[in-house]
Amino acid sequence: MGSNVEMFKLTTCPKCKSDLKTNNNGIQVCNVCEYWTKQGTARLNSITIFE
Repeated sequence: MGSNVEMFKLTTCPKCKSDLKTNNNGIQVCNVCEYWTKQGTARLNSITIFE
C-alpha cells in the first residue's frame, strides 16, 4: 500500500499564500514568512481573543 502523506501535503502557506518547500527531514517551510509544519500535518497557532 502507498502512503497517504502526499494527500495531505500543503502546497501553499496558510499565512501568506506563498509556495511551501519540503526539506530532507519532511518539514515544509515557507521562505517568505517562515511558517513551518511537518509534511502531512498542518500546524495551527492558538488564537487569543481580546474583549
